[in-house]
Amino acid sequence: MAVATDTILRKIQRELTEAQKMATDETAVKKHAANIQLLCELLTDEQSVLESEPNVTDRELKAMMGSEAVKRQPDPAHDSIDHDGANGKSLFDF
Repeated sequence: MAVATDTILRKIQRELTEAQKMATDETAVKKHAANIQLLCELLTDEQSVLESEPNVTDRELKAMMGSEAVKRQPDPAHDSIDHDGANGKSLFDF
């Protein structure tokens, strides 16, 4: 679930206000600036994800999800191997 843009912008404003109140404390200002940077990255990443969402057709989705079954051809070379008395095709057949 995406965070609303308004919520992120309000948090950026709150961090900016707090940074301005503590302008004399360089460590606190850097902490608030880092928080603003993270919120800005969240906002830009969220928008780029929304813009870059691929448009997948229903047919492509069905093909990816497997509703159009693909039949596999058996490998004839695999069945012709003699396993010197083994009693099955599986490693777990004893």
